[in-house]
Amino acid sequence: MPSKEEMHRLCIVYELFLVPVLLLSPILKIRADSTPPRIVRFSGTAYELENGKLLYKDMHEEFWDNGKHTRSVVQYIDSEGKLFATKRISFLRNRSLPDFNLEDFRDGYLEGGEFESGTKVRLFARRKKGDPIKEKVVDGGDLSALDGGFDYFVEDHWNELLAGKRITFRIFVPVELDTFRFYVEKTKTGSFKGRPALFLRMRIESSILSVFIKPIDLIYDIESKRIMEYKGTSNINNEKGKSHAVRIVYDFR
Repeated sequence: MPSKEEMHRLCIVYELFLVPVLLLSPILKIRADSTPPRIVRFSGTAYELENGKLLYKDMHEEFWDNGKHTRSVVQYIDSEGKLFATKRISFLRNRSLPDFNLEDFRDGYLEGGEFESGTKVRLFARRKKGDPIKEKVVDGGDLSALDGGFDYFVEDHWNELLAGKRITFRIFVPVELDTFRFYVEKTKTGSFKGRPALFLRMRIESSILSVFIKPIDLIYDIESKRIMEYKGTSNINNEKGKSHAVRIVYDFR
């Protein structure tokens, strides 16, 4: 049986140590559960698909808050090191249908989309400086993706794609103020740049349009679910205002 003096000492220890710890425990838990803001930087290098000529680099900055990717800024740099276009994306309202705005400073080309509600997006575009900006609210249906939200669409359907399921969905195309039906499926799993990879192919569903719109091939890192390579039509135009056919290789991060 502890003496009165020992009991008094125990009370002091309790008041000086245990009570503050208990009072601070919710704060400590909040700090442990929260993730500090961070910026993830990486780049993609775009080559002409036919001849391998360097076309441009897209320099990405991803802004993360509490473990969530909230927004991105992409700067496009030509082969001479000059900035010629910028894209801003916000994933706050819908990560597969993000708000985005792409502007090409060379000719004033502009395109973008703003999430409205449900599966509706307000698309807008201008082919060149001086043209009016056209816009339209478009409904993409249950399965749809917009611009950089496609990577999250893939992530959301990762297990299905890995299992070999073909997924049909709609892609929003701002410059056409419309959506088009595509399907994406696995072509194989293998190795890319020394890492296990999932190889996907995306095709337009229309047999007529497939004559003009070539398939898009994508390679994703299986561990991180990050894109490592893209082959297909670029969202960046050439000097004639036509989309480049590119191979974009992303540095692994």
